[in-house]
Amino acid sequence: MKTSPTDQCIVLPFQPQSSQPFSGIGLALHFLLGNVLVLHTGLKEMWFGWRVKKIFPQQEAFQHYCRNATANLDLSLVSHAQKVRLWIHGIFSIPSIELHIFDGQHRAADDVPIVLEISTGDRLVGFRSQFIDGLKSIGHAMPENQIQAALWPETIDRKGLDAVGRALETFYLFSTYGNTASLDSTSFEKAVAAAPESFISHDLLGWARYRNKNYSKAKAAFLTSLQINPAGAGAMSGLMWCGIYTKDLEEAMFWSGRKAEACRRDIEAARQACRRRYQKAHALSE
Repeated sequence: MKTSPTDQCIVLPFQPQSSQPFSGIGLALHFLLGNVLVLHTGLKEMWFGWRVKKIFPQQEAFQHYCRNATANLDLSLVSHAQKVRLWIHGIFSIPSIELHIFDGQHRAADDVPIVLEISTGDRLVGFRSQFIDGLKSIGHAMPENQIQAALWPETIDRKGLDAVGRALETFYLFSTYGNTASLDSTSFEKAVAAAPESFISHDLLGWARYRNKNYSKAKAAFLTSLQINPAGAGAMSGLMWCGIYTKDLEEAMFWSGRKAEACRRDIEAARQACRRRYQKAHALSE
């Protein structure tokens, strides 16, 4: 079924409990749930990475939020300013996250926390299932035909989650605040070494390589991630952009169509949108 949802939802990084030192786990689980939400046909695609600087204009404010449960964000104000209805946020302390869903239209939805148990022994299937149940409890049920795709086996332990989260913070800092000429790949390679069978570790490595314009190696990482999670829409998007910037329109359109299929969107519309992106990217050079 082709849908055109209008409600947007952003997953914020999960903050460590005040008594707990900084860990990348909160950022990694935020990234994991973002890859679940992209498959939700009832919500419009919306990644935190697109809005980091609009939410946190200063780098210090962003890092403070990721490290401190006492760092508050006025979600009423931010929701209105960004025109994003739903905001997922929470505080974690192993072995669980106390998660809240703020609804810019109905504040009461934020009153009851949802406790998600962080169990890596089942490849985080239970964690994501609880999250999907939580969405359903506030009237945003994920269609049954998308739930199975959202529960791919994510093989990663807490050490791997920490490594992925620290690499993700590095990625956000580079992409948003641009303090260096190139993105140091060390933390991304460490994340893959710590979690070699993880979709999110390989997907993130792909995006790091993409940012450094190393498109052939980015493609290899994205393809590896899709072997683990065949419905990895974020990785398909990365492959589309690799095709665009290597001037391979056929490949770019193939992956845009695959992503649309995975997300139950209009495939032909996605392919035509990809063609327009390709033409825009190469308008000056051609």
